[in-house]
Amino acid sequence: MTALSSFSLEVEQGELLGLIGPNGAGKTTVFNLVTGVYRPQSGAILFSDRPIVGKPPHAITALGVARTFQNIRLFSNLSVLDNVRVASHHACDQTLLDGIMRTRRFRKEEEEMLRDSLGLLQTLGLEHRKDYIARNLPYGEQRRLEIARALATGPRLLLLDEPTAGMTPVETQALMQLIQKVRDSFRLTIVLIEHDMRVVMGICERVVVLDYGVQIAEGTAQEVRNNPAVIEAYLGEATT
Repeated sequence: MTALSSFSLEVEQGELLGLIGPNGAGKTTVFNLVTGVYRPQSGAILFSDRPIVGKPPHAITALGVARTFQNIRLFSNLSVLDNVRVASHHACDQTLLDGIMRTRRFRKEEEEMLRDSLGLLQTLGLEHRKDYIARNLPYGEQRRLEIARALATGPRLLLLDEPTAGMTPVETQALMQLIQKVRDSFRLTIVLIEHDMRVVMGICERVVVLDYGVQIAEGTAQEVRNNPAVIEAYLGEATT
């Protein structure tokens, strides 16, 4: 079975793009390919004009690609603050010996990570939860924490996999505003997978539609919503 076929996508710097399609269309596969979880059998993936196929996930993260997951994957037994701090360590220069000896470099980097992590929690509205154990957060705040942890890696491209899944309408509206704020504040490029068309229509500047691993439409949210091929993919029949 082919998960994706003849798929081609170019995302502009600073763009907020939606990737939609029915269940099983291949959306999460796109994210897994970009982040090195899967390796394509053919084709190329470029990030800032650099080929990344074959690089392990941690190396792709170091280049500036971060993601969240459809099913929340926090360090559930760590505090909110430590969840974010853990993600900051990939950029550290300290060695094991620095950690053992508590050298000046170790102390300096730990202070910087603490300051930056607290800043991210403030941006995501979670500073008052910093000492909570992650699993004890309300569901919507767990979603925010996962985004904060992704931002801690210092990305230029942020991939959000169904960020509003399971949220109430009020939580969804708040997160939509937050995603736009994050894009603008951190000057990020964001690609999001989303089933809630209110989210797609509300914040995505361009939308790409997949069905059975094939791209069937691309355009503004309004153009895509009225596309007969998209209607047929979702409803099983085209409207007349």
